Amino acid sequence: MSLYCISVKTGLEEKFKESIIPLVCGDECAFQGLVHILRKRMRLKNGKEYFDAFFPGYVFLETEEHETARLRFLSVGKGFLRFLPSNSSVSSLVKGDLEIVSSILRFGSTVGIVPVKFDAGDRVIITDGPFKDFSGNVIAVNRRNKRLNIQIDFMNGVRVVGLCYEEVQKQPSK
Repeated sequence: MSLYCISVKTGLEEKFKESIIPLVCGDECAFQGLVHILRKRMRLKNGKEYFDAFFPGYVFLETEEHETARLRFLSVGKGFLRFLPSNSSVSSLVKGDLEIVSSILRFGSTVGIVPVKFDAGDRVIITDGPFKDFSGNVIAVNRRNKRLNIQIDFMNGVRVVGLCYEEVQKQPSK
């Protein structure tokens, strides 16, 4: 199976998914596949929990289809912007990007809530959950809401990812 990343208008991830489901697994399907929207569980100050997009504006397609002309058929989906890395060269995720998305999907498509005990500037390594063994730099800590923002290398650039973690440790000094 290959994973493809599709950029959609932020906030329209679910509408895009609904609009292409008949194309990837319905009666009129152009090919077989699974559509994933990665989410994170968040908690407000009052304790109320909700789900938010983990990578806002991105939808992931898992399929065995490799013919890019057939994949472009998905551009009719509501809110579609482009395929990554570009519409002219549609290609599946590779190396680090594939490892990150695959790691999340092994644990389901939702990242849960857990305590955080770190400071901005710390280099951390994740010891449990879908990002096990990944590392990044802490750029912000919200102790009240127990949220940790880290920078990771993803999609040919540095991305800031807001997470809640069960077990994260400072990366050992060399």
